[in-house]
Amino acid sequence: MGALLTTSGQMANLISLLNILGCGDHFISSAAIYGGTVNLFAVTMKNMGIDCTFIDNDATEDEIRAAFRPNTKAIFGEVIANPKLSVLDIEKYAKGRARDGRSPDCGQHVRNAGSLPAL
Repeated sequence: MGALLTTSGQMANLISLLNILGCGDHFISSAAIYGGTVNLFAVTMKNMGIDCTFIDNDATEDEIRAAFRPNTKAIFGEVIANPKLSVLDIEKYAKGRARDGRSPDCGQHVRNAGSLPAL
């Protein structure tokens, strides 16, 4: 277990995902995320050969499972979405990434910056 301090949430998102993703990989993200992060995932990472599928924040477990591909390596979401302030159901996303009751070969990345003042 370690920690890394970054100067922006964008950099934190990018570094955390690039640790496990490479050209030809795929990840899933909640669509209820900061607009700059949408651009990072849909444009910048796409230019690096990394594909992202955006799913609704309220997606069912079956809809989450349907977004998986054989090369999916991560699922991403923001605990409190910026700017909508919708709350991510982390447990549902975790269950949705489970395949036949087994843990999938992918990480779950959850950004928690928006709720820090509430702590």
